[in-house]
Amino acid sequence: MTKNILLNTLLFLVIAFIITILEVLVFWIMFGEGAEFGRIADLWYVNIFFEYFPLFIILTILSFRTFKRYKNKESNKVKANLITILILIILKQIASRLVVIIKKGRLFKLIN
Repeated sequence: MTKNILLNTLLFLVIAFIITILEVLVFWIMFGEGAEFGRIADLWYVNIFFEYFPLFIILTILSFRTFKRYKNKESNKVKANLITILILIILKQIASRLVVIIKKGRLFKLIN
């Protein structure tokens, strides 16, 4: 079970990272680098999309896998998927807080 949890977590973290990179690339291809890009990037719903879309995709996939395995009575894999979902949500929250700290420039104050 522990091996399933670790492999699921690593796999889905890599997938979330790739989705995030693709989001940024598509956004940059669509809007470029000018003043228009800055205005669009400051919109609240664009920020929410960039923050939570990869996590939403990953959690949707894991939820479907969990439901399918629950119906097949595979309790070990259901537990592994639920623990993976919990770990991914916690890691996403930690990453979001770190981004806020870095953007506000308080990272160096925490270190010193």
